[in-house]
Amino acid sequence: MPIVDGRYEAKLGTKFSRAEDGIEEIKRRIARSRGIRINNIPMSLLDELKPHLRGKDLKIILPLGAKITQELKELSEVAVASARIYSEYDGEEANSGSVAFSDVIFNIAWVDDKILDISTMEYSKCVKCLRETFEGSWRYAKK
Repeated sequence: MPIVDGRYEAKLGTKFSRAEDGIEEIKRRIARSRGIRINNIPMSLLDELKPHLRGKDLKIILPLGAKITQELKELSEVAVASARIYSEYDGEEANSGSVAFSDVIFNIAWVDDKILDISTMEYSKCVKCLRETFEGSWRYAKK
């Protein structure tokens, strides 16, 4: 943890005011990263990210009920969630997804392919824990 002005300082995360800004930051991170784990994001966002994901160390868990296509199989290892993952967002149930890198996780709240919120978790212990959670989900997902 760096010391700034004589005290420890750590950035925990970012909340994007517009979903588009979060998506652009995800694309920038994809360009610089090798290992990426995607879990339960809207299919429209996955379609937008596909061109940037080629040649990456990638695993994708699709939302409950989604279909694995040949195009996705050619892109990476793919599975389908075996449980509905959601959070309460402003009083309504919203799907909860993520795009995980080695140093940051983008949390995505969405309903019916509409992204409600994108935020990050950047605290290294939490990032490590959330990546391990992905691996647990991967074991139980339908392949």
